[in-house]
Amino acid sequence: MTKLERLERDKNKLIEMKAHEDELRASGCRYIAGIDEVGRGPLAGPVYAACIVLPDDFDVLGVNDSKKLSAKKRDELSAVILERCLAYGIGIADNDEIDEINILEATKNAMKRAVAACGKMLKERFPEDPEACIDMLLIDAVKLDAGVPCESIIKGDEKSLSIAAASIVAKVARDSYMTEMDEKYPGYDFAGNKGYGTPKHYEGLRTLGYTPIHRRTFLRKFEEENRKVSGRKNKVYAVKAGRNTGIFRTWDECRKQVEGFPGAEYKSFADPADAAAYLGIEAPTEITSGKAASEIFPEGVRAYVDGSYDASTGKFSCGVVMIRTNADGTMKTKELSSAFDDEEAAKQRNVAGEIMGSKLAIEHCMANGIKAVEIYHDYEGIGAWADLRWKANNPLTQGYRDFVAEARKKISIKFLKVKAHAGNKYNEIADSLAKKALEE
Repeated sequence: MTKLERLERDKNKLIEMKAHEDELRASGCRYIAGIDEVGRGPLAGPVYAACIVLPDDFDVLGVNDSKKLSAKKRDELSAVILERCLAYGIGIADNDEIDEINILEATKNAMKRAVAACGKMLKERFPEDPEACIDMLLIDAVKLDAGVPCESIIKGDEKSLSIAAASIVAKVARDSYMTEMDEKYPGYDFAGNKGYGTPKHYEGLRTLGYTPIHRRTFLRKFEEENRKVSGRKNKVYAVKAGRNTGIFRTWDECRKQVEGFPGAEYKSFADPADAAAYLGIEAPTEITSGKAASEIFPEGVRAYVDGSYDASTGKFSCGVVMIRTNADGTMKTKELSSAFDDEEAAKQRNVAGEIMGSKLAIEHCMANGIKAVEIYHDYEGIGAWADLRWKANNPLTQGYRDFVAEARKKISIKFLKVKAHAGNKYNEIADSLAKKALEE
C-alpha cells in the first residue's frame, strides 16, 4: 500500500468512526463522551478507564482501537487527544479492589470515576455554559449506570471515534504506570508484559513471590500448580531489606514489611532452609514470623534521617541513625543529631530538618571514608530534589541540591523513601533524636 493509499484509507476510517457521533450531534447532543477500559486480564496492576469528549471538528487521522496501534503511535495520539479534547477523565480500580469485588465490578467503578472526572473538567472548562455536561456516553460493550445517558456499542473501539480515543488514552496511562512498577518491583518484566502472564512474569512469581500490586484472585490456579510442584501447602517469605527483616509465614505478614518501602528485597521459598540461606542465617527449627532474623541488612552503609520543628521557638532539628553492616553480617550504629536556628530555612518546618539530616549523613560518610550510602527518608523531596525530579525553588532546597551534586563526585548516594512512622525502629530513633535535639 502506497503512502497516498494509506492516507485515503485513514480519511475514510475517520469518516466512518465519526458517523454515529455526527448523527447524535444532529439530534441535539452537544457533548458526546466515549469511554473504554484496559487491564482487565493481567495478573498484576490496576484496571484503568478513560472518558473523552472530543470536539465535533476533531480530524486527527489514525485513531483506532488501541490494540491495533504500535506503542509509539499510541503515545503520539494520546498526547494529541489530551491536548485537543474538550474534557477527559481517568478512573482507576487497584488490585485490592479487584480482589475484593471482582474484576467486572471494579472495572465499572473505574469507569464511573472516569466519567465523573470528565464531567467535572467539562464544567470547569466551560463555566459560561450552565448546561455543560455529558449528553451521551458511548461505551464499548459494558452496561454501566454512570448517571448519564448511555449507549453500548459492540466493538465500539473499532466503530466510535470517541471510544477509540478513550482506549488509547487509557492504554498509554496504564502502560506508563506498569513501567514505573517495573522499576519498583524488578524481576517480573512489568515494563514488557504490563502485568500479563508471560513466562518471565511467572518466573518472577516463582522466584520472588508476590508484590503488593498482584491480584491474588487471578493467581489461584498458579498457586495450586505451584503447591503441586513444591509438594508443600505453604510457602515462607524471607525479607532481606524492608521495614523489618526476617522469615514470615504468610504473604500478608511479608507485605506489611515491604509495601511502601522502596528498595525492599524479599523472596518466597518452599523450604525454610532456603529462606534462611538467602538471609545468611542458620536454618530455624521453628518459624516464628519475623523472629528468625530480626535485623539482617546487606553489606554497606545506610542512614535513616528525620527532622523536627518547634513552632514556639522557630527552631528545627535533625536526627540520623547510621548503620554500617560488614561482610560478616556484624553491624555498627552511630547516632547523630543537631538543631538549627535559621528563620528563612525554618519556613520549611520539619522538611528543613530532614534536609539537614540528609546533609549530616552525607558529611559523616565523606569525613569517614565511606564511599557509598543509602539514605532512608519519609519526605519525598529529600530524594526528589537531590535526583532533580523536583524543581528546587528556594535557597534551602537549591543549596541542598547543589550540595548533593557536589558530594556525588566523591561518593555514591542513593535515596529511598519510606512511610513515616510505619514501625521501622531506626526511623523512630531518628525522629526521637531530632526531637531531643530541640530540647537541648
